[in-house]
Amino acid sequence: MNKTARNIIIRVSMLIGLTGFVVLAVLAKRNRELSEIKNIHISIDEWSGNFFVTKDQVSAIIDDKFVVKNRILSGRDLERIEQSLRVIPQVLHSNAYTDNAGNLNIKIEQRKPVLRVYNLQGESYYIDEDGVKFPTVNHFAAKVPVVTGFITEKYTVPRKAGSTELKRVIKIQQEAGKNDLWKELIGQYNINEKKQTELIPRIGSAVVLFGDDKDAESKFRRLEVFYFEVLRKVGWDYYKVINIMYKDQAVCLK
Repeated sequence: MNKTARNIIIRVSMLIGLTGFVVLAVLAKRNRELSEIKNIHISIDEWSGNFFVTKDQVSAIIDDKFVVKNRILSGRDLERIEQSLRVIPQVLHSNAYTDNAGNLNIKIEQRKPVLRVYNLQGESYYIDEDGVKFPTVNHFAAKVPVVTGFITEKYTVPRKAGSTELKRVIKIQQEAGKNDLWKELIGQYNINEKKQTELIPRIGSAVVLFGDDKDAESKFRRLEVFYFEVLRKVGWDYYKVINIMYKDQAVCLK
């Protein structure tokens, strides 16, 4: 067999294989589209350590708004189910799809909190890693730093934090999150009467006067040097206030 004939046979074989794959994929898709729903499987990303959304909550919404058992669901039906689940404020993404076994599969991705805010009105809500506010739930509390002090911004339907004070705290928290030390050490952010941001570490009694979010990276570098070269020697409770608001300085009050 010459080289030309061998190349033709290889190409024909590849074309037949590709055609077969496409046919099987189309048949599988058609089978899914024609399968009546027998069961509903709900998967929530609890592996992330968050338990805001429950399977019972998802099931209740589906049962209340849709009839899915023993029905063939269209793509439009699946889109409507996804949209209804995104009404849950703790839901970031929802995905609904069927399979050949007659299952309706629901996958839920929850919002990931990075801060919990307590405002002057007595409200409490979370802020996720995108800066979006979402409400607390009674059955679960996330272990994240809290934000306290002179905060007037209320919770509204999932929407990004809009006040200057919270935007500053979010930027400071994002910078702190780049360093495992500060990510674990800072337990509270406080807005004082001068609208300055204070950091309250989980270790020691010193309050860190951080100011605004400008030069946050530089401030954290100075603070790290101070913690390891000064506080480690004199003790974590030696100073009451550590002021790092000003460039190249750390002013302390006993």
